[in-house]
Amino acid sequence: MQLLAIQQAMAASSILATMPQVIESVGRPGFSAGLFDIARRFTGTEIVTAFVTAPDGIVHTLLAENRQEPGKAALDVARRYVSRHWRADPANTIALDESSSRDCWGVRMRANDIANPSYRSECYFSVGLSERFSLIQRRTGGTMRLSIYRGRKESFSDQEIAHLVESAPLLMAALWRHYEAERPAEHRALPAFQARLAAVAPGLSKRERDVCALIASGLTSEGIALELGVGINTVLTYRKRAYARLGISSQNELMRILM
Repeated sequence: MQLLAIQQAMAASSILATMPQVIESVGRPGFSAGLFDIARRFTGTEIVTAFVTAPDGIVHTLLAENRQEPGKAALDVARRYVSRHWRADPANTIALDESSSRDCWGVRMRANDIANPSYRSECYFSVGLSERFSLIQRRTGGTMRLSIYRGRKESFSDQEIAHLVESAPLLMAALWRHYEAERPAEHRALPAFQARLAAVAPGLSKRERDVCALIASGLTSEGIALELGVGINTVLTYRKRAYARLGISSQNELMRILM
């Protein structure tokens, strides 16, 4: 594993010239795909993910994109990683300890650097990945990590790493703005939605309440799967059960109950 300190003052590079279009899409549905397209163009990446660890320790998946079958492989990797292997990742102990004294860190991690065989298999080998470069930044609102993966038997070139290092301050700023645009309203509403559901439908399980509250907060089924660390089919099952218990069949009816 290679750990790199990244300074604020960076030379201009071709990747920076493409960033305005991503910045313009902050807070909008096209942000994740636009950021992936840029990363793909300059690094040949197969998968891009971004996570935020909140001060309370909860891990939020901000984005998960890949080249083929948009989002599916990346969603699977993100779900496995957060639910099963977050603590097994050396970057979450080494890099985050170091990042407390610097603005941003870059961590280069090869699959063979990972000691945990289950983590190595499920998040790298089984999906054809061999290497990851992550940008990590800590703020008062939590810790952001953008991870860019290469395919099996591939490796980042020095030039590709240089592109990512040079653009790190702008990339991380855009991710933080996107996170802030996506999350605040959801965070304020969730406790109220969950409390209301517990009051009107005490028979709902915790997961059923969580799914309904996240639906009401505006998340898609894919977004709920990432948030809860489960599969999309599991989300759909919880939704179906919850709607049956509530005697409803649509999101509009759910909102009437909650409001």
